[in-house]
Amino acid sequence: MRSNQSRLWLNLNQLCNSNAQLKVKFLIFLLLFTAISIRIYAQTAVSFFPTQLGYKWHYRTVTLDTLQNPVPGSERLRVDSLAGEMMYQGRLAKVILTLNDLFNDSSFVSLEGTNGFQYIGSDLPLGSLPPALADSLQTLVGWYSTFRFAQPVNQNYTLLTRSFTVPIDSSTTLPLVITVTGRRLSDQTVSVPFGTFTNAKRFLITTNVGTQVLPPPFPPVPLFSIPDTTWIATNTWIVRRVTPTVRINLSTFGVPPFRLPGQLTVLTPPPLSTSIPQTPLAFELAQNYPNPFNPTTTLTYRLSKASNVRLEVCDVLGRKVATLVQERQSAGAYRVNFNAAQFNLASGVYFYQLTAGTQSQMRKMILSK
Repeated sequence: MRSNQSRLWLNLNQLCNSNAQLKVKFLIFLLLFTAISIRIYAQTAVSFFPTQLGYKWHYRTVTLDTLQNPVPGSERLRVDSLAGEMMYQGRLAKVILTLNDLFNDSSFVSLEGTNGFQYIGSDLPLGSLPPALADSLQTLVGWYSTFRFAQPVNQNYTLLTRSFTVPIDSSTTLPLVITVTGRRLSDQTVSVPFGTFTNAKRFLITTNVGTQVLPPPFPPVPLFSIPDTTWIATNTWIVRRVTPTVRINLSTFGVPPFRLPGQLTVLTPPPLSTSIPQTPLAFELAQNYPNPFNPTTTLTYRLSKASNVRLEVCDVLGRKVATLVQERQSAGAYRVNFNAAQFNLASGVYFYQLTAGTQSQMRKMILSK
């Protein structure tokens, strides 16, 4: 997903390493997930999407402070590319590949009539969670009609409502209710570095989080909301998106106040060099190529020193389906060919993880038969 889900998951793992912060481990996971899970990738819906294969969107993203101003030094560049079409989970889907200086990712968009659908949750690391919470989050996985271009202006529509029981500590749980709603706002002329777009479609997607103090039919008590506004232009797709920084105060439940940082994303002209600046890494697992693939693809990685190396492939539930490397290797660059047919794998999303000593990296790949 476009909004740095892999980066957030990495930050969450670091947050949870401290026993003193154990009480907020799964709660913050839920908040982060709900903040990034519903994203806009959506007259007819196809008229807003480019048609040429390989079309590239260049975006600049900055983090917002508590006053909703850009944080100095937080700017990042991102390139999205239209990789093609494939049948995915029952729908003909556009495949969008994302490249930035942190990770590569992919997402799926389905355009049908006046609606834009997005598939969410396929890259959620459910295997890292307690079974009960993982089962609850699994219910979020699927297609959502996020953008409804024929919806009357300023009328809400519900995308999902889910109830969760989140463990706070060994003896305390917090019943949460998460509702995600959409609203088509009035068309608007919007100016971004790429240019000015007239009559851009504008959508507000809001994630509402509450706690079920009294049993239904009593409504949940609101805790906080995360609004997300996106502008979509004809034949161009997303040109601007704003998610404000939100301050969360759950001190009533023994959780210290914290913030979910906001982001401003705008479409920009291609740079003189189309490559994304890469931070030099001593240890690196590259994105497989080609991706999506059928049935073979190539995995490459780099080691800075001799290590005991393990390269494994897992499905979306965290189950290991193949071990490609398990040996001690010297420093250097390596290339491994992966043939999914040898392991009788079905079409879908898979993860490959490289572990060398105490270092580890994971990436996502798509098998499309």
